[in-house]
Amino acid sequence: MQELNHTNGQLKIISPKELYELKKEDCDLQLIVDAGSMDNQKDTEIEKRENYLNKLSENRAINCLCTYNVTALNSEKIKQLASYHNQLRLTTNDLTILSGDFFDDSIVTGKSVEKIVKDNLENVILSTLQKKTMCGTEIIGTIHLKFNVLLSPGTIYPLLHSLKQKGLLSITKSGKEIVYGPVEDAKPRIRNLVHEHIQAHKILNHYLQREI
Repeated sequence: MQELNHTNGQLKIISPKELYELKKEDCDLQLIVDAGSMDNQKDTEIEKRENYLNKLSENRAINCLCTYNVTALNSEKIKQLASYHNQLRLTTNDLTILSGDFFDDSIVTGKSVEKIVKDNLENVILSTLQKKTMCGTEIIGTIHLKFNVLLSPGTIYPLLHSLKQKGLLSITKSGKEIVYGPVEDAKPRIRNLVHEHIQAHKILNHYLQREI
């Protein structure tokens, strides 16, 4: 409430139940829906709420910001949420990603890029952590920024722990967060692994280009 007082608008906090009692005649409205803190995070409830808000805003001047904890959602649900809105912001501790057209069609399809990233995720993560340590959500955000591929925590965290078991990554606690970074002694080994990966792909790409 304090953060929005400067707008000089009529401010009101409503419960999730009251949200469904809003009528079209109550508009014009600017809604901020703190969906991330709601108890019910089932897919059916999320879809019900988003469909309701979409119908409410049809032909009305309603601006609606819905906040979600993306670490609690799978990538398919995040894609679905993005389709309901004309803009998506993904925010981590020191990174905000703004996407107007979240999943753009291009010559290279999103599915192709996503498959390449997932198939090479170990090297992507090792390269990403070379310059600075990051927590899991920062890694997810950085990969999305670079490749427009949004990975789930269930994909990232098992791989991070696997890289730790291989002696490549260290895990430290920074406040409430778990931070990942390369083991100092393993940095030359990591560079060699990534370099071998790059060279192998150069050979493969050269062959594919020549045959095509």
